[in-house]
Amino acid sequence: MVRLLRIAVITVLGFLLSTLVVLAFDTESRLGLDTLFKIRGPQTPPDQVVIVAMDEASETRFSVGQDLTRWREFHAKLLDHLNRQGASLIVFDLQFITSNPSVDPMLADAMRAAGKVLINECVQKFRRGVEDFYGREECSDRNKMPAISREGAPETTLSEQLVVMRKLSPTPAIAQAALDSAPFFLINDSENASIRESWTFYDALAEAPSLPVLAWFYYQQASSANPEEQPLSAWLTAQRRACANSPNLDHRAKQLICAGDSRYLNYYGPPRTLRMESYADVYEGKVEDLQGKVIFVGRANRQFSPGKSDFFQTPYSDSRTGKMAGVEIMATQFANLLEDSFIEIPAPGWFLSSVFGLLIALLLVGFAGWPGIALSLVFASAYAGSAVWLFGQHHWWLPVAGPLLIQLPLSWLLSLAWSRYDLMCERGRILEFVSRVFPQWVGMLPAAPGQWTETANAGSARSEKDVSGLCLATDIEGYTTIAAQHSPREMWELLNTYYQVLGHPVVSHDGVIADVTGDAMMAVWFDAPVSNQRRAACLAALDMATAVESFNLSSSLAPLATRIGLHEGELTLGSLDTGASSHYRAIGDTVNTASRIQGVNKYLGTRILASHSIAADLDDIVSRPVGTFRVVGRTEPVTLVEIVDLKHGSDAKSNKVHRIFADGLAAFQQGLWTEAARLFQAALAIDANDGPSHFYLQKTLASSELAPLEWDGIVVLDGK
Repeated sequence: MVRLLRIAVITVLGFLLSTLVVLAFDTESRLGLDTLFKIRGPQTPPDQVVIVAMDEASETRFSVGQDLTRWREFHAKLLDHLNRQGASLIVFDLQFITSNPSVDPMLADAMRAAGKVLINECVQKFRRGVEDFYGREECSDRNKMPAISREGAPETTLSEQLVVMRKLSPTPAIAQAALDSAPFFLINDSENASIRESWTFYDALAEAPSLPVLAWFYYQQASSANPEEQPLSAWLTAQRRACANSPNLDHRAKQLICAGDSRYLNYYGPPRTLRMESYADVYEGKVEDLQGKVIFVGRANRQFSPGKSDFFQTPYSDSRTGKMAGVEIMATQFANLLEDSFIEIPAPGWFLSSVFGLLIALLLVGFAGWPGIALSLVFASAYAGSAVWLFGQHHWWLPVAGPLLIQLPLSWLLSLAWSRYDLMCERGRILEFVSRVFPQWVGMLPAAPGQWTETANAGSARSEKDVSGLCLATDIEGYTTIAAQHSPREMWELLNTYYQVLGHPVVSHDGVIADVTGDAMMAVWFDAPVSNQRRAACLAALDMATAVESFNLSSSLAPLATRIGLHEGELTLGSLDTGASSHYRAIGDTVNTASRIQGVNKYLGTRILASHSIAADLDDIVSRPVGTFRVVGRTEPVTLVEIVDLKHGSDAKSNKVHRIFADGLAAFQQGLWTEAARLFQAALAIDANDGPSHFYLQKTLASSELAPLEWDGIVVLDGK
């Protein structure tokens, strides 16, 4: 139960803390996902994707500066070059919001002639009016006003909680000439925010598809025998609204349209990993091999230049590579669609983290201390290696930051704390044991772990201790005869194993072995509630008898029949100085009486005898009275009981013999010799091996001439 509790605590605490940290600091994305990208390294992008970059060289050559409307006079000729080279699709990452009447008609004619041009729609996002405004490029300054202000209430500001998104359509002349249009919105509201996922659909904008998704469906339709009705943007919106009722969609298309509204981008590398050609070079016809390509036209620096707008952090961004242009992110999403290679999460993060934490907890609890930590480190390394391999081979993203950086160290700390606690408890038990049996050693033990000094606790050290306890004495029947039949070495090996068997029940039932001499052992129980001491001693005695029986069956030498006696009372635990050495003993009449009681077993043919008070209130122990005896060396008689078995181990035959014997014993103690003899004979008729019935039958026959008035019911034993 304790082990299960520790496993549960380590698992739950590790999971909860890692979840809190991940949610609060976006640790899994910032450390986990970004690190996986960097370990994996760049990959080869599909060659169907080409970016035509409106770069610094083109700005200089055309003298257009930062005004995007001035580029339009060059777009018509660019479209003509791309169309003549056989480009499959041309996607402008430009919004064309502001009209330019002098060149828009020519550009519109070129778009219609090409018949394969898709354009971007501007998306603006507002929070608290103009204080928090997000929009890309041509969502120009004159459009930076709250949507609520455009409704006629310019003095009203939006609340902190209210978020508004709106879409600004391209100028009508351009919008009508393009094949189709869709938004592509990227949030760039923080200097250090990285773009890790991108929308596939904008549900806040009436389920509009994103521009890369729209481009992918047009690209797929070009090779389809059954093209869908155009424009596809309206068709895709209708399909998303009716996902459950769209049987004509294949599995991949249905997953894309219906499952979620965003996907994690699988970046191929740092900026400029995708094929990128300068706008001016394409415009002037210097670039070949564009047949069948999907062309993305947009602003992109060919050389890293900080401070430019519409450039974003990605997992590969650093001071050397710089940020990635929005058109590259758009082309990356299209390439992922083309190869079906988005980053996927194979199972919920909470489930994977929970399983990781559970396995770590099992290792730490199952192999306490440093072995568990070493094994958990091996497992964590294997998990990290699997996460890297799965990310590189299958684009699967397993959580690594939370499990490895939070759950694993926290699990180690909890495991070490429990190991420390267990060590303190163990040393506490050692100190208690020594203080009971070897009090003069207490000064050598620490008051707390890590303080092993000779002076620690020296003030409490004593050479003896008076206690009220219970003593268990054992003896081997016929030991002298057995020893005479074997060599000293054989007896040493036999007794060495025998006392290990005999001592284990004592220790397991919280007893203390006070002395071992020749064929006898003495154990004591003290400093515990009396009922607990009595029950523990009886259980230890029964376990001893069973263990010795098994030991004798497995031994190749003579069997060691063991007799056990139990008695309780006052005794002294201490050392006896014999010159240069000291010997620790349990001393007192209680010890001597226990030894005498075990000797009574020899007369009664029993295994375990105890003074009657010991078993009086033990409901789960089967015992029976065996009479009152005056043993050698003791004036006061002792009333004894036989400890027979645990209650569930007794049988009906034994119970019947015990009842008849008890009646016979009562008659014997009253001097009713004829009745006593009859009852003892009846008991032996049922169980011919019942030792107490044999003993008392002989005593009854020997005392048959003694008058009851001259009889006190006490059996006098002349020998040990």
